[in-house]
Amino acid sequence: MANRFRRVVAPVVTAVTLSLARSGSDVVGEVKLADGKTFSTTGELPIAQAFGIAVHIANTGGLEIVVMDPQGVWKPSWGELEG
Repeated sequence: MANRFRRVVAPVVTAVTLSLARSGSDVVGEVKLADGKTFSTTGELPIAQAFGIAVHIANTGGLEIVVMDPQGVWKPSWGELEG
């Protein structure tokens, strides 16, 4: 069964937010996590590293991973992106 992720347009305070973008020919990611009312961020990382961090934080904290993908760079091999 493929992993399922929810598409959002802004970071979600109660989830790990993975923000995707294209940098030249590469897809990059940034992980955002709420710290009270502000968000901490990893900054732009290679997609595999960003995904790994997001999954680790989500699994450790029992949190959902949501995805911001304004450029439509999501790949179906990563799982099902709903919304």
